[in-house]
Formats: sequence, C-alpha cells, structure tokens
Amino acid sequence: MEQNQSSLFNLSIDSATASTIKTSTQWARILAICGIIMGALVVVVGLIIPSIMRNSMRSGGFSRYERESMDSAMAAGMGVGMVLYIIMGALIILGNIFLLNYANKTSAALNANDSSLLNAGMAGLRNYFTFWGIIMILSLLLMLLGILGIMAAS
Repeated sequence: MEQNQSSLFNLSIDSATASTIKTSTQWARILAICGIIMGALVVVVGLIIPSIMRNSMRSGGFSRYERESMDSAMAAGMGVGMVLYIIMGALIILGNIFLLNYANKTSAALNANDSSLLNAGMAGLRNYFTFWGIIMILSLLLMLLGILGIMAAS
C-alpha cells in the first residue's frame, strides 16, 4: 500500500495532509479577503461618521445655543472616534494581510513542492497569530485598567 508523499522540511506530507493544508489555505484566503474588506469599511465609516454627526446636529431640532455648546464636545469626540476607527481598520487590514500571505505562499508551496515557500507561508501564519495574540493581550489589559478605574471611581 503505497501513498503519494512529498518530502518538505524532511517531513513526509501525504496526500491527505496536503489536501487538508490546501483546504485550510483556501479558507484562510476567503477569511483574509473578507477581513481586508471589513477593515477598509471600518476606515470608511471612521471617515464618514463625523460628517453624518455634523449634519444630524444641524437638523436635530436643537436651539442655536444648545448646538454651540455641544459643538466643541462633539468635535473632540468625533476626532477621537475617527482616529480610533482608522486605527482599528488599519489593524484589521494588517492582520489579514498576514493571513493572506500564509494562504498564498503555502498554497504555492504545495503546488510547487517548494520548502522555502512553505517556510515563508508558515512564517505568515506565525505572524498572524502573534499579531492577534498581542492585540488580544493589549485589549485585555485595557479592559482591566478600565474596570479598575471604574472600581476606583466608585
């Protein structure tokens, strides 16, 4: 019973494993493209929301005095919100570029039986997980600081 095998990194990858890796690269490519589109939409929303907020303030039924008093606070809030949306969108796009790198290079490595391409593809996957791991740790720390701040204030 002979199996179709290729040797990459002195490891034997049989046809079932190669098929599984190939399927994972196809799904990774789909997820990466959707993630890049989502990140771009987040950036666009970050750029559009300030103008929508300004227009709603003008037609919101507020008196001139109320609008003037809210303008400075809203301008600051919109500026911070816009910057946060752009940063979040950029992070989403960057993370998904690592995933797309994994998908493209690993798929090409399996097709060409090229160990250096497979190494580059796996490095893309490592970068993807490292990137999102750091983002998750930072997010958890910021949430913890927020919770501690709320507890200290009360």
